[in-house]
Amino acid sequence: MSSSEPAGARLIDVADLGDSKVAVVEGTPHGTIAVGISAGKPFAVSNRCRHLFASLGQGRVVEEGCLECPWHGARYDVATGKMVRGPQGAFRPISGVIKATTGALPLQTYPVEERDGAIWLAG
Repeated sequence: MSSSEPAGARLIDVADLGDSKVAVVEGTPHGTIAVGISAGKPFAVSNRCRHLFASLGQGRVVEEGCLECPWHGARYDVATGKMVRGPQGAFRPISGVIKATTGALPLQTYPVEERDGAIWLAG
């Protein structure tokens, strides 16, 4: 790479994110990750929910800007990787326990930037 070329790896076109505002991206230097846009900013996080390992890239970004798991509705702050709401549905009665235990380990976050209509790994 010459010094005039931008550093990092191109992950996905923003237009390819669709209504969910997130997608699974494979083959990155960090393996398979979930990449998207939240509150107008790009993000990249590890792809597996801390609850039962659902693919977060198959979830969606909700109005509050969190990434929501497609299986049980747990929500993650994409800036910190922390679970901000435990699983819902049948798991709702024990949601707080799940959030306090499995949710205590945040998702891995990766530095990204948006340029030329795409999301890129920074660096």
